[in-house]
Amino acid sequence: MKYFLIGILLSVVALCITVIGIDKVVLVNGGIGLFFLALSMITSGSLVSGDRMRANFTSETMEERHKRTSVSMRLVLLGLPNIVAAACFLYFF
Repeated sequence: MKYFLIGILLSVVALCITVIGIDKVVLVNGGIGLFFLALSMITSGSLVSGDRMRANFTSETMEERHKRTSVSMRLVLLGLPNIVAAACFLYFF
């Protein structure tokens, strides 16, 4: 929940920064959201082939796997409010 609230705060800060140019809100919030989403995909290991994923799964410990998935989930929670805000501004404005 803490990371989701930080993501909302990032979205509000981006909105305040781009209040002068309201047309840039979608670009800035969407960029921040996609950045965190891309980092989440990289840290989760979902962008590798099946053979590489199986090798990574057998070579890492349960603690490493838990840490990797928690980091990627935190990054998703940081980026999700920004993507939602960008979609809302794109749809309504």
